[in-house]
Amino acid sequence: MKNYVIAEIGSNFDQNKKKLFKMIHVAKVCGADAIKLQLFKANKLYPNDSKMRKLFKSIELNPSWLKDINKYCKKKKIDFLASVFDLDSAKLVNKYVEMHKVASSEAVNLPLLKYLIKTKKKILFSTGMCDLKDVTNFLNLAKKLKNNKIVLMQCGSMYPLPDKFVNLNVLNLYKKFKFDIGFSDHTLGYEAAMCASAIGSKYFEKHFTLNKKSKGPDHFFAAEPRELKKYILKINKAKKLLGSKIKEMLPDEKKYARREGIYYKKNLKKNTKLEKKHLIFKRPALGVRSRDMNEIIGKKILKDVKQFNPVYIEEIN
Repeated sequence: MKNYVIAEIGSNFDQNKKKLFKMIHVAKVCGADAIKLQLFKANKLYPNDSKMRKLFKSIELNPSWLKDINKYCKKKKIDFLASVFDLDSAKLVNKYVEMHKVASSEAVNLPLLKYLIKTKKKILFSTGMCDLKDVTNFLNLAKKLKNNKIVLMQCGSMYPLPDKFVNLNVLNLYKKFKFDIGFSDHTLGYEAAMCASAIGSKYFEKHFTLNKKSKGPDHFFAAEPRELKKYILKINKAKKLLGSKIKEMLPDEKKYARREGIYYKKNLKKNTKLEKKHLIFKRPALGVRSRDMNEIIGKKILKDVKQFNPVYIEEIN
């Protein structure tokens, strides 16, 4: 699977629908696979804290926009995701998203978790603010409700996240649960994401803004367009560098390395049973290696072959 990169717009559209649509377009151009918003109600998040309630009221997403957002994302061929923080919001957004993202603050919100899991859609579970017991409790709940489409996202809920708290080795722990793993990246730069890719992360989430200097709580540490584009290029390169798990000689090594291969000493007809007298060692080792001579002696060739052509394993049985 190729990397799946989520541009976390969050509240960085500044309650401006036109700006939001521009951000969706730019995220697509940068190479993101999805954009993510946050659907919450300030009075439910902070019923007893007027200062925080006022702040979050100022960055709320208007739920009446959801249909248009979904339509625009489909037009741009980019997935639409949303973190939700209450049941009403979850029910509202469910018809517009292909998968759900659980913000780490809601990792113990059982009514919300039960609803999201029961949708049977893929759940990206962010594990900032969690310990291992929170994670295993969630996985046990998902198992009980028969949803195995889970992605465990390593995360640290500090903005920006200092290097000493990134703890990417947790991804190796998450691998043992046999689900896909991901990285909700609150660091500055690209190194953490490249390391996460090397460990096996397939999903990445990165906060995104058009301008770090914009007013609002999430702009200052988010990636601007040029940074998001570079971020995606870097993690894709990291995945490319991982390459194959198969250890074998490279094509150019076969062609130029000082290794001997097995070649046909003369023309042979189909169904000839190979004997040592039919074969010679030559460089380069384009087909079967000289060390493997005993593995092919006594086997039949599947087609007519020419003198001095290399022996390929596909040609014999």
